[in-house]
Amino acid sequence: MIGSQSVLVIGGGSVGLAVAALLGSGDHAEALQVVLLEPRSIPKWDPKHIDLRVYALSRASQWMLQQIGAWHHISEARVSPYRRMRVWESSPISGLGSLDFDSADIGEPDLGHIVEDVLLREALLRRLEVLPNVELRLGLGLDKIEVGPRDVRVTTGNGEILSGNLLIAADGSDSRVRTLLGLSVSGASYDQKAIVAHVGTRKEHMETAWQRFLKTGPLAFLPLTGGRSSVVWSMSSQHADSLLEQSSKKFINQLEVASEGILGGVDSVSARASFKLRVMHSRRYCCPRVALVGDAAHIVHPLAGQGMNMGFLDAVEIVDVIENALNRGEDPGDLRTLRRYERNRKGENLKMLLALDGLNRFFRFPGISLLRVAGLSVVNAASPVKRALMREALGLSK
Repeated sequence: MIGSQSVLVIGGGSVGLAVAALLGSGDHAEALQVVLLEPRSIPKWDPKHIDLRVYALSRASQWMLQQIGAWHHISEARVSPYRRMRVWESSPISGLGSLDFDSADIGEPDLGHIVEDVLLREALLRRLEVLPNVELRLGLGLDKIEVGPRDVRVTTGNGEILSGNLLIAADGSDSRVRTLLGLSVSGASYDQKAIVAHVGTRKEHMETAWQRFLKTGPLAFLPLTGGRSSVVWSMSSQHADSLLEQSSKKFINQLEVASEGILGGVDSVSARASFKLRVMHSRRYCCPRVALVGDAAHIVHPLAGQGMNMGFLDAVEIVDVIENALNRGEDPGDLRTLRRYERNRKGENLKMLLALDGLNRFFRFPGISLLRVAGLSVVNAASPVKRALMREALGLSK
C-alpha cells in the first residue's frame, strides 16, 4: 500500500515519464510518492542507430525538459535544430503557393528541435532514476481499477494491488485506463497511414523542415544530424502498404517525384515503417481520482508535429494543478481539483485538433488548388500573421 500522498502514473512513454519527473522534482516532491507502471520495457538509445520515430519539439517542450533536468542528456547525445520551415503545394521554386517561416523573423535561435523518440524516453528515464521519491515498475500491466471516495486502486497483471490518491493515465491512444473506466471518445480513422524513414539527399537540408501538401496527404522532410532527413509521408492506407512492399529504388523514385526534388534527389533510404492515422478526443479528461494526459486524451494528425508538444503541455498543467491543490491543503484527486486541469487543457487541445483536421481535409479537397495557392501566398506576405503563427507553434504565445 502506498502512502497517503501518492500518485500512480500509468504509461512509460515520454508524457508519462515527464509527469513522473515533474512530480518527483517539483515543490512538493518530498511529500509525494510517485509510482510509474509500464507493461513493457523501455528501449535503450543506440548512438549507432537513428530511431524511425522522431518529434519536432517546441520551445515550450524544451523549457519543460530543461526544468526537470532531462534536456542536457538529449543535447549532449543527438539533437537537430530547425531554423526554417517551408510549406508548399505547387513548386516552391516559383515562389507561389508557398509559405516560409524563419526563426530570425521573431528573434529566436530556432523553431524547435528534432528529437528521436527512444532518446527522449531515455533522457527522461535517466532523470527519474535519481529521484528518490519516484519508483519505476516495468513489466506490469493493468487488470483492474477500483475508484473509492478517498483513493484509487489498481490490480496489476501479477495480482499485485497498488493504491494512491490520484491516477494519471498516460498510456497512449489505446489507453487501458480509459477502457477499464468506460470513458468514451469521439473520433474517426483517416483511412491513412504515415510512412516513416530516414533518407540521405544530394542537397543539404540547411536546418530546414520541408513540407509539401499533396492531394493524398502531406509529405515532410525533417532535418537530422549528419545531413540526413526524417521522412513522414501520409497517404491512403492502400498506397502506403503498396509502397512498403516496393524496393528501395522504386520507393526513392516515387519520393523524389512527390517532393519535386526539393533536396536534389535521394541517395539512400533506411528501413521503412508505417503507422495508422486517426483523430480522437476523449469526451472527458477526468473522473474522480483519475486524469488523462497525452495520447490517452487526444490524438491529432501528425502534419504539424504537435502531438508530443500537446502531451507535454498536459503534463505541465496536471502537475501545476496538483501542486496548487497541495498548496491550498486540498485533495489533488478530488474531481473539483481535476476539472481545473480539464478546463485548462481540453479546449486548447480541441482547437489544435480541429485546426489540424481541417488543414488535412482542406489540402486534400479536390478542385480548389488555386484557392490554396492564393491562401498560402497571402499568408506568406502577411508578416504579422506569420510571426503570430511561429510564436504559437513555439509555445511563446502566452
